[in-house]
Amino acid sequence: MDMVKEVISTFLNDRKEGKKQLVEWFLNNVMEEEARIQVSAQPYERSDERKAHRNGFRKRRLNTTEGTVELNKPQIREFPFETKVFEKYSRVEKALDSVMLESYLHGVSTRNVMNVVKSLGMENVSASYVSSLASDLDANVKS
Repeated sequence: MDMVKEVISTFLNDRKEGKKQLVEWFLNNVMEEEARIQVSAQPYERSDERKAHRNGFRKRRLNTTEGTVELNKPQIREFPFETKVFEKYSRVEKALDSVMLESYLHGVSTRNVMNVVKSLGMENVSASYVSSLASDLDANVKS
């Protein structure tokens, strides 16, 4: 509950940072629930229904429309953790991909698209990533 108060306080002082913290808090809680469902037990719970054991977290960055958020992706010992929060190997939220593609469609250069994304608070979006999105779009349009 303290985290909720902290996020609200941050939002009241700085809306952009508050929204970013809210997204980060929400996505971390979604992944916690997904891990609980996959393991079939609460953390530290001894249960006959338990399918696996938790093995800590791995830090993971995700670029969202609110900025880059730092996520704690749960690790499971017996099998890979799967989440619906982001696709495997993806570092960019789909909504952000749409913004980049829309800019490209309106004639904005790859480098300028990258600069726009950085001005929105996103980190680690390379020109090659934007180019690959544009190439995929071109291939889909041609077929």
